Amino acid sequence: MKFYQTLYLLLCIFLFASFKVLAQDTAQVYLLKPAATNNTGKYKSHYFKPAGVIISGTFILYGSLKPAISGIQRIDTDIMTSVKTNYPNFHTRADDYLMWAPTASIYLMDAMHIKTTHSFTEHLILDAGSMAIAGGVGFVMRKISKNIDVYNTQDTKFPSGHTTNAFRGAEIFRQEFKGINPVLSYSGYLVATTVGVLRIYNKNHQLTEVLAGAGLGILSTKLTYWVFDKVKDRRKKK
Repeated sequence: MKFYQTLYLLLCIFLFASFKVLAQDTAQVYLLKPAATNNTGKYKSHYFKPAGVIISGTFILYGSLKPAISGIQRIDTDIMTSVKTNYPNFHTRADDYLMWAPTASIYLMDAMHIKTTHSFTEHLILDAGSMAIAGGVGFVMRKISKNIDVYNTQDTKFPSGHTTNAFRGAEIFRQEFKGINPVLSYSGYLVATTVGVLRIYNKNHQLTEVLAGAGLGILSTKLTYWVFDKVKDRRKKK
């Protein structure tokens, strides 16, 4: 399958899932569930639920333990060797475009006046904030890993920037739709996972780099939403 055919197919799958929102009953689509509050009426954050933090944190920890655990190094090497042996000529730029699909779909919803958790202006702030956090932390991680030999055996970089961006966008998509359609809200992760897999098949990244990127993308978005809501709540009080 050619590059543009692959890209078109994957985008159609994602957009089809997204536009299923339009087929929902109007009351279910446009009315959000009230934000959770505690007994004082104050907004109660759910961005750092244990399951979400543990999973994404484990991804980062797994990649960070590579210098200390030979088994992790061996898995990375075995996967890369297998890909190079079985798919030596595989290359696509689909991941360059797909990593933007989850966040782009949010702005598409804004353009179509489809109700989401936040407004267009707030989306810009949240998008830029999560990008800044992910980019800053990712830059530091790359600076550190550059001086550790086990991260440079395949001429790749730790963590994967494409995967970080894809999962950052996927988590934004989830946050915006989890109160409207919980199942649909996870569809962005399908695209993000595709990006991670393509980074490996393109021989651009190893498994640890992809997993660390996924964890960083998710956590950076959760942190951005948490800070945003704290600031917004404080300004309302004033």
